[in-house]
Amino acid sequence: MNNETTKLLQQKGIAVRPAYIPYPDKNEFIQKDSFLSGFMGDKRPLTAMEVTHLYANIQTNKLGEALSIGFSQIAQSKQVRKYLLRGKEISEKHIKIFSGYLRDENLPVPMTWDHEVTKSQEPPFSDKLLMFHFSLMNFSGSGNYGMSVAASQRKDIAAIYARLNAEVLLFAEDGANIMIDEGWLEQPPIAADRNDLSKK
Repeated sequence: MNNETTKLLQQKGIAVRPAYIPYPDKNEFIQKDSFLSGFMGDKRPLTAMEVTHLYANIQTNKLGEALSIGFSQIAQSKQVRKYLLRGKEISEKHIKIFSGYLRDENLPVPMTWDHEVTKSQEPPFSDKLLMFHFSLMNFSGSGNYGMSVAASQRKDIAAIYARLNAEVLLFAEDGANIMIDEGWLEQPPIAADRNDLSKK
C-alpha cells in the first residue's frame, strides 16, 4: 500500500523526494578537527546523517503544526486552545531553523500538511485526549532531538538541537501542568519509597 501510494504521489507530481546525496566513490577519512566545527568560518557540507535528521525533524514538526491547527479548532477550553496555538508557533519556528540548514545546501525541504486540515469545529475528541496526544508528541519530539544531537558532528547543529530541545521540554511541562490542574494526568506506577516505608 505504501509503495502504491508513493508511486501515485510521484505520478501526480506532488511527492517531495527526500534529499539526494551523491554516492561516494571511495572511503575518505577526516583529516582535520575543523570537520567538527561550524560556529565560525567555513562550514563543511552536511553529512548524510545530519541531512536525514534535519529532514525527519522538519517532517515531524510539520505534522505537529498541522495537528496544532486542527486540534485548536476543536478544543473546548480556551487554555487548551491557547496551548495548542503556542505549539503551532514553536513548530513553525523549528521548521524555519531546520529548513535553513537544508536550503543552505540547496536540498529539498518537506512539504507542509496545513492544507489537509479541514475547517470543521466539531470536536471528535475531548480536550483530555487532545492534551494526551500532544504530550506524547512532545516527548517523542524531544527524543528525536536527542538522537539528532548524537548524530550531528557539526557543533553548530548539535547546539541548535540542544537549545530547541530545552524549549520543547518547557512546553511539555506547561502541558503537563494543564493536565494536572484539570485532573487528567494519571500517575504512572512508581517504585516503592523505601525511606518512607522504613519510618512507618
